[in-house]
Formats: sequence, C-alpha cells, structure tokens
Amino acid sequence: MEEFFDKEDCVDEGTEVSENTEATAFEDNSENQNENPEEQGTQNSEENNNSPEEQEQNPPYSSQNFGYPDFGGDNTAVQNRINYSDVLPVNDYKPMSRGLKVFALIMAAVIMLTGASVAGYFLGRSSVGSGARKNVAVNLAAKPADTDELTAAQVYEKVNSSVVGITVYNSAGDGSQASGVFYSEDGYIVTNDHIYSEVGAPKFKVYTSDGKEYDAKYIAGDQVSDLAVLKIDSSGFAPAQFGNSDEIVFGENVVAIGRPSDATQASSITKGIISSTGRRVRTTSNYSAKLIQTDSAINPGSSGGALVNMYGQVIGITSSKLAGVSYDAVGYAIPTKTMKRICEELIKEGKVVSRAKLGITYTAINSVTAEINGYDCVGLYVASVSEDSDLFGKISEGDVITHINGIEVTSDDIVLDIIEESSAGDKISVTVLNTKGNEVTLEAQLKANTGESSYSTVIDSYENKDDNSSDGSGGTFNFPFGE
Repeated sequence: MEEFFDKEDCVDEGTEVSENTEATAFEDNSENQNENPEEQGTQNSEENNNSPEEQEQNPPYSSQNFGYPDFGGDNTAVQNRINYSDVLPVNDYKPMSRGLKVFALIMAAVIMLTGASVAGYFLGRSSVGSGARKNVAVNLAAKPADTDELTAAQVYEKVNSSVVGITVYNSAGDGSQASGVFYSEDGYIVTNDHIYSEVGAPKFKVYTSDGKEYDAKYIAGDQVSDLAVLKIDSSGFAPAQFGNSDEIVFGENVVAIGRPSDATQASSITKGIISSTGRRVRTTSNYSAKLIQTDSAINPGSSGGALVNMYGQVIGITSSKLAGVSYDAVGYAIPTKTMKRICEELIKEGKVVSRAKLGITYTAINSVTAEINGYDCVGLYVASVSEDSDLFGKISEGDVITHINGIEVTSDDIVLDIIEESSAGDKISVTVLNTKGNEVTLEAQLKANTGESSYSTVIDSYENKDDNSSDGSGGTFNFPFGE
C-alpha cells in the first residue's frame, strides 16, 4: 500500500490529527497484512467471530460463495462503509409445461376456426343459396333461314324436356304452382320472381318431363324484370335453345308451353301469334317493361314457362296475363334479350348491376295534354328528382325534359327505350326547359337500378294475409312485378 499512498500527500496542512490518525492506522494495518499473512488470517478469523445477530445484519460476501471481496470484519478500519444489496440469480424458473403448450395450440386453432367461420358467414350472407358465383352464359340463336316451320307437335316434342313444373311451399302451408325453363345443363332454371311473393321462406320442388322430382334452391330474383333463377344440384338436364327475340315479327306463329294447373302433371301447349313485338306494359309500381304480347293462352301456373317460335326456339319467358283488367286473349312474355342480360347477372352477381335509371319521376306531356293544359312544349314534366340521381340539384320540379341525346321527347317511350338500351355509368345529354323559361342542356350519368326480389325469409302471420289475393300460382299480380 506504500506505493500508492504517501502520508505527506494524504495529509494537508490544515488536516486535523484525528483524520491523520485514521489514515495512519489504515496504513499500518495494510503493512501488517503484507508482512504477516498468517497473523492476518488469524486476525480475520477473530474479526469474523461476531455474534449471530451481528452476522445476520452484516453478512460477509465471502461467506455467500459469490466470489465477492469481504468488506466486513473490522468496520472501524473503513471510513465510509458502503452497504451492498446482493443480486441473486433466478433459480426458480421453470419452462412451460407440455400440457400448457398443447392447450395454447388448441385455443389458437379454435380462434382461427371461429374467425374463418365468421368471415365465411358474412361473405355468403348476401346470397341465400347461390354457393360460388359463376358465369353461365347462353347464346341467342338466329332464326333459321330457308327452313320450314315445325308443326306444333314437333315443337312440343323438341322443347318439352326443357320445361319443368315448380311447386312453391313453406312450413306454414302456403304454396303456389309455377313453371320454369332449364337455362343450363347443370340445373339452372329461369322462372318468374312473383311465384314466391306470397310464400315466405319458400322451398321448391321441381318436376321434370321424365317424371322425376328434385329439390331446388333459390339463387336470385328481380322484381323489376319479374325474373328469377333456381338451381338443382345435379346435371345432365336439357337446356332450351333460346332464340333472338329481336327477330320476331307481328303475326308470327308461336306456342306457349307450361304447367297451368298442376306442376306435377305433363306440360300443356297453347297456340297463337305474336300480337306485338314490344308492348310497353305499365303497372301500379310506376315501372314499365317492353314485353312480347301474344294471344296464346297463358294461365296461372304457366308463369315462368316458355313462349316458343315454330323452330323450337324459346323467345320469351311467359307470365300470367295482366290481372284485374278485362282483356281477352292478351298474354305477355319477357323477351329473351332481356332474360339473357338479367339472368347472367343474377347468377354471377346475385342481383342486377348494369340496368340503368335516370332517377326522376315524371308526367308525360304529349301534344294532346300540352294543348289541354297550355304547355308550350312536349316532353317529361319533372315531378321529383331522387338524391342519388346525377340530375339532383341541377333540375327541379316543374322543369320539362324536351330532348334526350338530341332526340325530341314526343313520348316517354323514347326516353325509356334509350335508358333500357344503356348501362349504369353511361352518360346521356338531357335538354331541359326550366321554370324560368330557359333551355339548358346537361350531361347526366345513369345510375344502377339494382331492384329487389320478392323472395323473403319471413313467413307472414295469418292475420297479414289476404285470402282474396291467392289463386294458387303465387297470388293475383299486376304483371309483371308481383306487386
């Protein structure tokens, strides 16, 4: 210790004797340790000979086998004693037991399975029974050239296997009868949307021409077009050959094939002509559709059947004749051109996505009403504009739409035909005579008219049913929307 401490260096001139004495004692003690190790060992032994209470309060580190220096012993030899807290190693750690690991894995698997199930539920809830959506397209065949027409018997023989009977029922005992047409070989069937409008949570039995019975599931439906698609989980069926409804002519011979009275019985056939190639039919829903008019008998139960040309091509999907009006020999069918567009979207999307709308309500002003009411022009008198219309905020009630795409609006059929030939997202030009007498031309983007289905998963209570509305074919309807 003499190499590092010098008494003269350690003691300043003003240092008191007591401090110098302590330094000297410490120095002498160090010399004794170096000169007499045996005596030092004896001295340490004696110094450690303290009482148990003193050892418990100040245990020497060397006695704990940590390899630390012993700063215990003679406490008077150290001017400023430092009390240390021992840092002890963790000796009680135990690895996770195997059983706990297995439990954790099981819980993780349960959580993942639950998450997958919930995700699957929300992905599939938009469709009742559609399963995986797919593209099912049909081609509309051209009318054969230089070919003689078939007889009614030959047409029936060719088409009969493609027409089915449908029984609609539920657990409450509600039911109706209808017809349908095979849309594809793998069991897709096209029919009317209104057939289940009064049967909540409906189930479907399908009867084919060979006498077999199948369960069918609902895929999708659309009130606006009165079309719906069902599906049998099987294959090997005979889809109809669909013709192009744009090629039909006034007076053309046609037959209607369906099951008007009993879905389980064989299909019946009625013969007639094309009375109109495109009659716009209005209903209380304020919607109109361009339909094929025929004098072939189309009775309740035949809804969803086939209107067929004399070449065996289905050119329309029939529906019950307009109810509540005293018309004779007037029946309607949905053109195959409309059917193809709607059914492909119902199968693929579960709803109609491309059909367009302008988003206004109106009153048509023709030359007669203009003269009677003193209007200066013909066109569409705007009654209201929906908030989702591209014209909202641009035109107002009382304005008159005079031109669409530069074509004068002499009847609302002109506007409706243009919109029906368009798709959602298309843009049209609209010329408006506003209430201030100014004529303005605007560009409007058509919005999607998705519509809804008559299908419901709720069974109505008996008190809510109208006993006079049912005729065994899904009720009495203002064709073609089941309303």
